Amino acid sequence: MELLHEKDTIKFCVDSTFDIKYLSPIQSYVQWKLEGNNWDDYNELYHASRLIEQLKTHPDIWFDTHILLKDNSIIGVLLIVGGKIRKLEKKYEIENEDHSLLLKYFHIIDKGNGYGSIWLNDVILPYYRQKNFSQIYVNSSHKLSYPFYERLGRLIAKYEQQSDNNLYRREGSCFLIDIGNKDTIVNLV
Repeated sequence: MELLHEKDTIKFCVDSTFDIKYLSPIQSYVQWKLEGNNWDDYNELYHASRLIEQLKTHPDIWFDTHILLKDNSIIGVLLIVGGKIRKLEKKYEIENEDHSLLLKYFHIIDKGNGYGSIWLNDVILPYYRQKNFSQIYVNSSHKLSYPFYERLGRLIAKYEQQSDNNLYRREGSCFLIDIGNKDTIVNLV
């Protein structure tokens, strides 16, 4: 695990090897949905762990697990996927695949503290810009996250999918974040 940034008691790290415990913020989110009567028939923990296993079967696809630590406890996770990502994404055309990434499963337990903005603006975007990536694609079915992604990039597509047990239609939006230059970074406070 590599420390990329530190702010107060928060550490922003990346690991190119995967440990299932990194998904604990997703498990907390699923638990919140269950306990708070917010169940939407979609288990993000199941889908994230399934994605990880799928990624491991593609020798031409790689992923980094970014984690957020507070007092050495995992409070956030974000997956970045690169390589031949057109194999994974069919909702839109991925231009310049060699310089494009997918952002998957961005979850933070301590919401409302600005950690997400710091994480993307001060850590994720500069880190991958230095590695000569120019764009990140994000899909989200969480409507409250749309304004956040719209400030970073632009809407490029919409989609629908069934919930796990076909109880609901889940609507989602797809965003493209241009990280090719420093002007992309915005203040999200």
